[in-house]
Amino acid sequence: MENNMENRIENKVEIKTNNSGIRITNLDLGNMNIKYSGQAGSSVFSSKISTDSKPYEEGFQRIDIEGRKTYIGVGELSREFSKAERDYVPQLLYGICKANSDAEIIETNLSLLLPSLQMPNKHKLVETLKNKDFSFKFNGKDRVVSIKDLLILPEGYVSYFDLPEDERKQDIAIIEVGSRTINICSVIQGKIEEMHTVKYGSLDFFTKIKNIEAGKGEDYVEEDIERLIKRGTIKVTKKAYEEFLNDILNYVKAYINIKNYNTWFTGGTSLMLKPYIEEKCKECKLFANPLTSNLNGSIVASKKVWSNING
Repeated sequence: MENNMENRIENKVEIKTNNSGIRITNLDLGNMNIKYSGQAGSSVFSSKISTDSKPYEEGFQRIDIEGRKTYIGVGELSREFSKAERDYVPQLLYGICKANSDAEIIETNLSLLLPSLQMPNKHKLVETLKNKDFSFKFNGKDRVVSIKDLLILPEGYVSYFDLPEDERKQDIAIIEVGSRTINICSVIQGKIEEMHTVKYGSLDFFTKIKNIEAGKGEDYVEEDIERLIKRGTIKVTKKAYEEFLNDILNYVKAYINIKNYNTWFTGGTSLMLKPYIEEKCKECKLFANPLTSNLNGSIVASKKVWSNING
């Protein structure tokens, strides 16, 4: 297999062979940030991409596949709601390379996430990725990624596996709030009871803030709002955050009563709302790492599925 892959990139620089066998790589292709974990480590990078030419491309993180360069972490966020319909392959390959930076030929099983609402589209990911090889350049250097098997897990629910083992024995509700979706899941004795996705998240909140600022004569785009809030350029009132949390709780109320469960909030947006959740929902808890609980849970789940990998 490795010789065949090397033949595809003949006449290029010598490629370091991966002798560690088939790996496991976990990716969370989020709307705002992409989280990854693999044999070489775990981290996060921005979901912004650009295909516009750059005068000094060496200064940018980039993927070049089939002569098309995609710059990672700059440009714009995708406006496509369906993750399976996005131009996600360059980001996916970049994440795999970052997670396995010790190898230049990477043979891996891959775990991905989708909102429960989008799980019927998982076949599109399977068709594009499973048992597929990709030859490309990662920051100007030759790479080959061979994706062997593919596991696709529902966002929100997969965070269940990031809970302490004693907590998993309880009746659990998980409210995962992201940039575009609220994923609602209840688990009874380890089995899924309810699983729903609502199309609402922090980008809706940032749009509201953008419109308020526009009334003051300011011109911003949604993806800049969070950064400008953190910088103090934009001031957001406590009331605005509380109203946003109330909106989330009203959406959740249509599916479950959080008082009937040990309820956990997670997702990057819940981290932003942490003081307001703690004030209004005193019976609720936050995951230890809300930004990465989906990724952490997928790592646990994928190791269970591929427990016999490499013997």
